[in-house]
Amino acid sequence: MTFNDKFKFLMDITNTSNTTLASAVGIDNSAVSLYRNGKRKCPRNKEVLKKMADYFAGSIKLNYQRKALALAADYSRFNHSRPVSEYSQMLYLWLTDELPVQNDLVDSILNENVSSSSTDYIQGIRTIDVVPNATSVLYRSEGKRQAILSFVNYLLTLDNPKTIYVWVDDDVYSIFDNKEIIASLHELIIRLLDYGYEICQISPSPVNTTQFFEEFFYWVPAYLTGRVKSYYYPRMRDNLFSKISIVYPGYAAVYSDSLSSIPDKTFTVLTAESAIVSIKEIEFKTFLSYCRPTMNIYESAEDVSTCFHRFLSTPVAHIQKGLSLPPATMPDELVTQFLNDNPDSLGVSMRIAYQRDKMYDNLRNVDICPLATVNQVLSGRVPVIFPVVKQEVPIYYTPRTYALHLKNILEIMDTYPDYFFVPIEYNPDDNVCIIVNEGSEALLVRTALPSMVLDFNHPQLVQNFQEYLYRIANEIGYADINRRKIRAQIKELINALEKV
Repeated sequence: MTFNDKFKFLMDITNTSNTTLASAVGIDNSAVSLYRNGKRKCPRNKEVLKKMADYFAGSIKLNYQRKALALAADYSRFNHSRPVSEYSQMLYLWLTDELPVQNDLVDSILNENVSSSSTDYIQGIRTIDVVPNATSVLYRSEGKRQAILSFVNYLLTLDNPKTIYVWVDDDVYSIFDNKEIIASLHELIIRLLDYGYEICQISPSPVNTTQFFEEFFYWVPAYLTGRVKSYYYPRMRDNLFSKISIVYPGYAAVYSDSLSSIPDKTFTVLTAESAIVSIKEIEFKTFLSYCRPTMNIYESAEDVSTCFHRFLSTPVAHIQKGLSLPPATMPDELVTQFLNDNPDSLGVSMRIAYQRDKMYDNLRNVDICPLATVNQVLSGRVPVIFPVVKQEVPIYYTPRTYALHLKNILEIMDTYPDYFFVPIEYNPDDNVCIIVNEGSEALLVRTALPSMVLDFNHPQLVQNFQEYLYRIANEIGYADINRRKIRAQIKELINALEKV
């Protein structure tokens, strides 16, 4: 959406007249009319934009307004109430195209390092004691927070930890709308896993791509422990209800149900009554029987090799975001050097798998890859990367080998019209590859320790990853005239490297 589209949308959902906004912001009626009609672009005066954001933030009070804004912006945090100042800042960022998008979120998705701590107070929320055969009823969002944190702290007092059942079909950022509280809950969850608990999780149904990545990002540190099994319900969900059901069989349960349109008008039950806990356990297991695994997590060389062979030999179009120039286009000289210096059987196996991926003629393939500058290559710190292959001896590009790799890419672009190379800025700290077999499967490959592959088959989740990658590619532009521009950019870089 352009600024004018966003401006008109906000004026319409808040039912604001030109005169009203002009008075609130301190500008002429004619200026408001020009913004609304698309005849004047985004104002350069930041104070005017901030006043606009302040006005709209104070005017968006109803659930339907927040929901409409969240869908228009593809940003689910608009979908629940927040302090006006925070809402205003988000609106300002949206109007100026500076709102964090999935690109930033996913680029850091597997980089979390979470420590653990324990306290009876979590950012000012006092936990309550869980008494055997007793039940507490708590109200509103504050009650949800207190019940969940009390439940987690209670589990940390028990011996012989086993499996916790978690079904939170609710927006975690709506329940815990404070960054510090979310961070504290992160720490407690990791501490539970360190303590010896395992978690069986039923994932919520994502409303849109942004919400999916927000929810996934929240759970990533726990997934990395290998002690969480995640499942999804494969049929259509209408997102009418917001549900919480967290059960530790034989000990305690937390549960809450409400209409998603009125999330704060609810009550939450924290109970240690054995009969109720048993009923909630049966309820969870019954629903779980209809679910399927959200992902498979592979860590061993054998499992990773099997996964990649199957994935790369599937004859479908694919799109990927890598960490360096594509392995499938790598010159044989570099492959030989890499495998000689890193005699890993997985490396040989992966090369064979990637060779299959060189069948570009009948399939659409899009490679989103960082393109280093001449100075970055000259620094000797741009690595040659085979995802998931352990590198005992790092291999770095020279100007000659980088130019050679780029020439291979140009040759493939010239030979196969359905192959597209999409250059992005090189980021040495990135450690996540995303590869999507369109419509069938998605892989997240984490190259930093602990290295692992997360394999997704759920059609909606695969679609979310695919949409995320195409959004990056479309922002840059990669077809038609843009394809010619990218070829010219690559040739220019090759010429500069060969002159060094």
